[in-house]
Amino acid sequence: MAKIDTKPTPTLTPTPDEKNPSTVTYRDLAFKSRTLVLADGRSFAVAQGRIQTGDTALIAFLENHPEFQREPDSAAGV
Repeated sequence: MAKIDTKPTPTLTPTPDEKNPSTVTYRDLAFKSRTLVLADGRSFAVAQGRIQTGDTALIAFLENHPEFQREPDSAAGV
């Protein structure tokens, strides 16, 4: 009989900055939470009035949206 390893496999979840070094944060000026849906069907969540991303399509969308303001400290990453 084969012995089954029951030890949990450690999983490391990278922080947003580790996933993409050019991550930027935007502040939602209108809502604390909402879901944004891009033209290609992908959705992104605003939580606690903020959204953090490195996705170029989402960044372009947020830059042109009047209800989002880029956080100054995140501009250095792009």
